[in-house]
Parts: sequence; C-alpha cells; structure tokens
Amino acid sequence: MNPFEFVITIIALGLGYKLVAVWVSSRAQSRTRSDESANAALVQRLGELEERVRVLERIVTDDRFELKQQFKDLAR
Repeated sequence: MNPFEFVITIIALGLGYKLVAVWVSSRAQSRTRSDESANAALVQRLGELEERVRVLERIVTDDRFELKQQFKDLAR
C-alpha cells in the first residue's frame, strides 16, 4: 500500500466513524423524545387512575354504601 492509499483509507475511516456517531446520536435523541412523550402520557393516565381510586374509596367508606350492602345481603 502506498502512502497516498494509506492517507485516503485513514480519512475514509474517520469520516465513516463520524457518520456512524452522528447516526447513533440522532437515534438516541429521537428515542429520548418519544420516551418523554410516552412518559407524559403515562403520568397523565396515572393521575386519572389515582383520582378514580379516590372516588371509589369515598364511595366504599361512605356509611350509606355499607347500609346498601347490608340490605342487598338481607334480600338474598
């Protein structure tokens, strides 16, 4: 291999490395953005579910609910 081919090979390898590094970096950024949007959706869903559980806890701990259950049990 003559010196000219060696220099061209080194330059090609350097450019190839840069190209792969940029490609990997852009994939990581796009993955991070999609993860953030998915996390935001999950946090919103979790908030909604927590509110539903609070409502159900209020209903179940209400005295009237227990009284209605007792009437249902008597009717059986």
